[in-house]
Amino acid sequence: MNRTSFSRGIHLLNARKQVLIQDEINAQASVMWRAHTNATVSIGNNGQTATLTIDTKTLKVDLLNAPSGAQFTTMDAVRLSTDPTPPAPDQPNPGVTVLTISLPAGQYTLEVLLTPQWPGVSSTSYVTPSSVPLTQWSLTSHP
Repeated sequence: MNRTSFSRGIHLLNARKQVLIQDEINAQASVMWRAHTNATVSIGNNGQTATLTIDTKTLKVDLLNAPSGAQFTTMDAVRLSTDPTPPAPDQPNPGVTVLTISLPAGQYTLEVLLTPQWPGVSSTSYVTPSSVPLTQWSLTSHP
């Protein structure tokens, strides 16, 4: 990726019931955020949410304060045509889906909230964190 800067923060929230992944990106070329999963992925809310399901286990993924045009999509787990050729051919990834967010060149903050749907935990128990620049993160900067 051609970039001038990239920073990532990972914050455990809500008594470790949720995870916030925050990327601050200043890119000179297009950017693709990717997460590989063996789960079945369904996209909702105009691409602002994704639900990952394996058997009876579910993970809700929310794109918070999304930059203009940012949305979740999915793709197969294959090498991109723009990726360098590896010394040996890639092995197939059957059953793997890639959850992606694609953006053009620019300056962005991507906030992705992962919320496992824990048994016996009410949806009202989950939190939506406030937006805080990575430079201001602390032990108390989020709920």
